[in-house]
Amino acid sequence: MTPPVKARSGHILLEPKRSYRDLVRVYPEIHRRVVEMNRPFVREADPLLPEVLLDENLRDLKGDRKPVGYNRQDAFGLRLIFPIADERRVEFYFSKPTRAQEVVQITEQVSALLRRRGIRHTVEYDRLPLGPPRFPPGTVPPGVTIGYPRST
Repeated sequence: MTPPVKARSGHILLEPKRSYRDLVRVYPEIHRRVVEMNRPFVREADPLLPEVLLDENLRDLKGDRKPVGYNRQDAFGLRLIFPIADERRVEFYFSKPTRAQEVVQITEQVSALLRRRGIRHTVEYDRLPLGPPRFPPGTVPPGVTIGYPRST
């Protein structure tokens, strides 16, 4: 299947017999890629945050628990989410508030990384019921006109 050009979410679902522990070897590379893609959106207030998140996530993965991922509250940032969907199957996904090439790029890169490491999985796009695209505060979505009330 050919990946889309843009997507709001890119999902990676491991085989049902796989566990979170299987991601321990590859997670540092996945985390590094997410941090690099978010670099333009990161505030310099807490430069150690990515390292702290990496340590916490690796601790959870080694304990075969669902990690927190990388879910920063940046307006345009890329997020890595480990949902609480199906306990029999490990899933994680990348998302952005609007359709973006970056979501498809990182999903395909991580899929290739998992294939090279022998971790079988499937890839799906835009599985989330996210609603309409969000726009940054103070901007007007296309097709919406803002006018003043008419005086009578």
